[in-house]
Amino acid sequence: MRKLSILLVILLVASLALTACGTDGTDTADTTKETQNVTVDTSKDYSKEKLVVWSFTDEFAVAGDVEYFEEMYTAPGKPFEGLEVEFVAVSIQDGYMDKILPALESGNGPDIFSGELDQIKLFIEAGYYGDIESMMENDPDVDLAAEKADYKEYIWQSGIDPATGKLAALSWQVTPGAIFFKTDMAAEVWGSEAGFPELGSADYNTAVTNWMNANKFNTIENLLTAQKEVKEFNSSWRLFSDDQAVRHFAAGTNNPSMWIDENGTLNPAKIKEQIPYINLVKEMYGETIGESLTANAAEWSGPWFDAMDKDLVDAEGNTWQVMAYSMPTWGLKYVLELNIEKVDAEGNTLAKPGEDADQAEKDAFDAAPFKGNWGMASGPNSYFWGGTYLGINADTKVPEVAFAFLKSMLFDKERLAARQQADGDMYSVESIMAPVIAQYDGRESLGGMNHLKVFNDEAAKIDLSNVTIYDRGLNDLLGVHITNYKQGAEGYNSVADTLKAFYADVQVTYPEIYVDGLPTE
Repeated sequence: MRKLSILLVILLVASLALTACGTDGTDTADTTKETQNVTVDTSKDYSKEKLVVWSFTDEFAVAGDVEYFEEMYTAPGKPFEGLEVEFVAVSIQDGYMDKILPALESGNGPDIFSGELDQIKLFIEAGYYGDIESMMENDPDVDLAAEKADYKEYIWQSGIDPATGKLAALSWQVTPGAIFFKTDMAAEVWGSEAGFPELGSADYNTAVTNWMNANKFNTIENLLTAQKEVKEFNSSWRLFSDDQAVRHFAAGTNNPSMWIDENGTLNPAKIKEQIPYINLVKEMYGETIGESLTANAAEWSGPWFDAMDKDLVDAEGNTWQVMAYSMPTWGLKYVLELNIEKVDAEGNTLAKPGEDADQAEKDAFDAAPFKGNWGMASGPNSYFWGGTYLGINADTKVPEVAFAFLKSMLFDKERLAARQQADGDMYSVESIMAPVIAQYDGRESLGGMNHLKVFNDEAAKIDLSNVTIYDRGLNDLLGVHITNYKQGAEGYNSVADTLKAFYADVQVTYPEIYVDGLPTE
């Protein structure tokens, strides 16, 4: 197998020492038979076998994926009767990569394991994922060409192993992002300029969103102008909670440069592309909210959540209001809608019950309608955030079982349709989403906007051909120096100082990609 030393993988080093590829474990011609279009190895007693599945999220258990697989494949009378399925969920925060990489390196990794995009790039480069495309080709129940055409192009392409040109990982999800914002606040700031329709009209949120897309959220420069205009309109209002909301727009284009150029070294064009973003963050920041263009409420902090449905209160007792948040597909359902305003029968805002409230009060709040005062805009460029990809361990001892699990997750269209109906998420499979989007009545929280169509359109704009295994590491590293610059740390007096400090760290952390003569302005 192509393997990376564990140290190189953890450091995201790309000077990969490739050795000869071994078998993917699927050659069982002498001992297999086809049962219900599932390859069964007659040399195995499946009641003594185990399928081990790892993920950085618990959704395989919560959504019933493991249970469904057991019902279809391991129950009495099924192809792998008696086989045990062990599911392990380890969050990113709890060290998913720190745990799975040593297991894979030692040859004791799980049979099936998930990853986000940059993680699967590492798994693929290291040779940890097997060739699922060949498995699809050899399965009479799977039409490879039809599946490829059915999946979003960027999702399919992101799972290709560049060494073989074959598919190694795939995701049923697509996770484009948006700027979600309070249309009533936007109307107060820009309504006289824009001539918005009457509040409460059927197309109100859409009209406000379209205008904001075209005039305030369409460029990095306009994002900065919009923040200033919000603050000028009302000194206690802010467009964004903090500058993390604009990190998704660092490129400012849907055709960004790669971090690594054709020579395998740090790309000067990518550095120059970051400079407007560095300047934007610097101008947004102030030590206090009063000095800042943002509310200085860090992502996932208590104040960040608070400002979604009510005033944010600072340490001095001052109140502030935030208009907009940058969130992906899952952010609407699992973050915003758990925190934004709801109303009673007269349209009055309901106070969110406290943790100590009785269950009846909590149930009444959960059942109340949303105020519907949020819009959904695109921003200067399309972006994605998150997504769960799935692949098979190239060294699995039960490849036929692992592929059956992958089939149940990715190619069982009845199951996918039922799963999507249950969670309302945005899927990467056109045959699943097309009828859902066409029949969708609109999202109550967004005043009836068809957010699925917006997300579908955004997903079509995403091109991951520029993604490298260095992206997360370099973005995080540059982020440290941008923070030092915006806060006025010693030695950080200019963009040039910031970039020089960044280059110094790159030279130490990723010496194989560093070159002299990189731009500083």
